[in-house]
Amino acid sequence: MKRSSIFSVFAASVVSMVLVTCVVSAEPVFEAGDGTIDNPWQIATAEQLNLVREDLRAHYILTDNIDLSGYDNWEPIGTFRSLSDAPEDAEVPHPDYAFTGTFDGDGHTISNLTVNCESPMGAGLFGCVMGTEESVGFIRDFTLENANVSGFYLVGGAVGLQFMNCGVSGIDLVGENTLTGMQGIGGIVGTGFDLISGCKATADITVMGDDGACAGLIAGGTTMSSITDCEAVGGSITAEGNSIWGIGAVCGAPWGAAEISECKASGTSIKVSGEGNRLVGGMLGFAGSYDPESPAQISGCIVEDVDITVSDSTDCVGGLIGAGKEMMEGSDVMSAFEVKDCSVSGTITGGGSFVDSVVGDPACAVSVECKGGMTLQ
Repeated sequence: MKRSSIFSVFAASVVSMVLVTCVVSAEPVFEAGDGTIDNPWQIATAEQLNLVREDLRAHYILTDNIDLSGYDNWEPIGTFRSLSDAPEDAEVPHPDYAFTGTFDGDGHTISNLTVNCESPMGAGLFGCVMGTEESVGFIRDFTLENANVSGFYLVGGAVGLQFMNCGVSGIDLVGENTLTGMQGIGGIVGTGFDLISGCKATADITVMGDDGACAGLIAGGTTMSSITDCEAVGGSITAEGNSIWGIGAVCGAPWGAAEISECKASGTSIKVSGEGNRLVGGMLGFAGSYDPESPAQISGCIVEDVDITVSDSTDCVGGLIGAGKEMMEGSDVMSAFEVKDCSVSGTITGGGSFVDSVVGDPACAVSVECKGGMTLQ
């Protein structure tokens, strides 16, 4: 069954491009282990981390801090390639090319990552990760320090595309971090299809060109997947093009996400200066599920001293959430959400239609319980 999601925007843009990646069975030299879930390969050097791409199905754990400054342009581990040429598979990764194992950072730090990705989709430490029917995947528990990642679609510090059955948790993005892309740009995850939890990020994100979309310090966007206990600290999101949509300090475009809970954004600067933009929020660009009986729960979230500056033609701008969103372009099915036990502070400068201190356009809000609000200037 074809999925209707923000990811289809990216897939449609690159359907004619071909990615070539080889999967090689190998027996690389690690500190210890055998690559099984119970005895993962142990990684202690940058060279050993680079060998992960030689066996994308194995399991790994860090045993020391890793400095990647010796790699001028790190090749993302795991790449996106469509499952088949059939239209319904356009946005489904092929498991032979994605990373389908597990990666446990065990509290260590990976520093000085530089990625300048020429592939159209999937830039980051990991380009594309997913679980399988036989094995649940995860990427977890490490600090990423001083990351400079640029690409086109699905650009993340830790993971470009996090597909189904693979959680991302306990990752901190610290230091001087810059991310640049066109659509789906996130400090931790570019675009996610599974739970993102317990992550924290500071970064400066730039959305390139016109028609850019989906940017946030934790995740650029998600599809039917929640974000819990995550924090965006300082940093900035800058978009100077026209027709930009889905910008938020934590997540720009949580499409159909059932839950955004216990998240915080503090001190982030958001600037969207082009014409014809929409859906900008202090925490989320838009929100809501597409089950009318189960609206998305936005709960226990804090926006603190976030500054939003937008052009006078930017619609649906809110201190917490920009608005709800249609299920797909041209659809009359709208998302629905409830806001509970949240608080907001900061400023909004500029804006066109539907600008508010908490929810820009409240038409999709079943209820709103929020203290404070942004000052409108």
